[in-house]
Amino acid sequence: TSQSGAAMRAVIDTNVFLSALINRSGAPSKLRRRWLDGQFVLVTSEPVEFEYADVLLHSPVVPASDVFDLLDEINCLSLVVSVAGTLAVCKDTDDDIFLETAIAGSADFLVTKNLKHFPRKAYQNVRIVTVATFLTELEKVYP
Repeated sequence: TSQSGAAMRAVIDTNVFLSALINRSGAPSKLRRRWLDGQFVLVTSEPVEFEYADVLLHSPVVPASDVFDLLDEINCLSLVVSVAGTLAVCKDTDDDIFLETAIAGSADFLVTKNLKHFPRKAYQNVRIVTVATFLTELEKVYP
């Protein structure tokens, strides 16, 4: 838990995890390590986990073993919430499930590399941010 009380909650878009798997030294990889260190709670849902598996396992540049390691981490270390799959506010309809998961899980943040696919800046108390912005927020709590 953070000094401010409850740990921050975040939904992480698939593209962030894909980048973390491709580049071990980049910001998405740093975000993954901070999550594994317990600095924030990863919020997922069945449809989000399905999307992770579907996209990541079809990536030609990431070894399947790396994907399975990440999926195991997600399976063991995330807060899974139920979603109806009815939200329709994003430009890319595949992204609606991430935002709906964030709302259902009372997430503070939705972290993505495609800000343009989501409503601007925030939606129902969920801040929609880049990896860099989220890392900056974490560093305020965990210097």
